[in-house]
Amino acid sequence: MDLLIAVVAAAAVLLLGVATAPGRHDAARPPRGSLLDRAVQRQRVRLRAARLNVDARRFTLLCLATPPLLVLAGLVLGSPVVAVVGGSAGFAVPRLYLDALVRAQRRRTEAEAPRLVQVILASLASGSTYLEALQEARGRAADRWLRDDLDHVVAEFHLGVPLERSIVEVRSATAGRNLALIWDNLAICIANRIPAARAKGLFVELASTVQFNVQVQQEVRARTSGQRAQIWLLALIVPGLFLYLRVLDSSLFDVLDATTLGRWVLMPVAVFLEVLGIVLSFRFARVEL
Repeated sequence: MDLLIAVVAAAAVLLLGVATAPGRHDAARPPRGSLLDRAVQRQRVRLRAARLNVDARRFTLLCLATPPLLVLAGLVLGSPVVAVVGGSAGFAVPRLYLDALVRAQRRRTEAEAPRLVQVILASLASGSTYLEALQEARGRAADRWLRDDLDHVVAEFHLGVPLERSIVEVRSATAGRNLALIWDNLAICIANRIPAARAKGLFVELASTVQFNVQVQQEVRARTSGQRAQIWLLALIVPGLFLYLRVLDSSLFDVLDATTLGRWVLMPVAVFLEVLGIVLSFRFARVEL
């Protein structure tokens, strides 16, 4: 007993010392905002990457309020399973929706990256400045969001903002890695005052790297397309079999339809497991490069 008391007292003293010890970098560390402010900042970055003109604070509050409201609605209906499924859906659907938009934007920008770097390289090789190369790229860009980014960079420069600063701002909203690589190299060259003639060699290497990355991505996407089709085929088997049996003989589901357990527990759990299986299958099959 005395040994146990001594161990507990030593642990308490140790925890007290750790809790009251000053941090090593407290003076240099910037003050952190509240949990809500950090959540709003994360959602602002994701909304910008998804190209959604939505107020980040309202969107964050909506995402935080939706799951409890759906749980409450499920409890009002008298089914804890519906409440759990509704709360899970309210938590996951906004995240999945933003992820889908970001992936779609990434595919579009990745397709534009080789053309953008080739236009910039050709402009620099012809003796143009960085600004003139960006203006030329703006005129030849096929993606609307990329044109808007280039318009923003050029307009900010005419308002007195340095090119590298506006490029860094645009870079923060870029979803594609190849396009982000182009913005990073542009910002570094401009910030370090590297002449356009000397930067031409860097962009030659960058163009070959971007082209190689795009080819690898296309090959991986082609190899995984069959696996994605197989996932959808397997996902359609269970609901198809359910509809087939219901049309063939609806009396097979009398117990399921007539009981509270069937309506409010078994059916929601089946739908939840079906959706969960599809989501996890695509998560495992997705390859990010």
